[in-house]
Amino acid sequence: MRARLLTDWHAMRWMRLAFAIVFLFAGIAQHEPVAYAAAAFFGFQALFNVGCCGAACAPPRNKVEQGTSRPATADVSYEEIK
Repeated sequence: MRARLLTDWHAMRWMRLAFAIVFLFAGIAQHEPVAYAAAAFFGFQALFNVGCCGAACAPPRNKVEQGTSRPATADVSYEEIK
């Protein structure tokens, strides 16, 4: 849980956090419940790194081989068919 909160902060996650803060201040200033709901929505997405319906549309991250910067690939063996 702690790793999910503290790692993988990319630009979209920072933007969601900024939206949450802006909506929170707007809710405080205007006493607007919809702004509080939007702040909670974006804050939840930013803190727990979820979005796009539970990250359903995000492609899975590739595992990286130890000691290299390229994605891990499985060795494939081919059989010649005549």
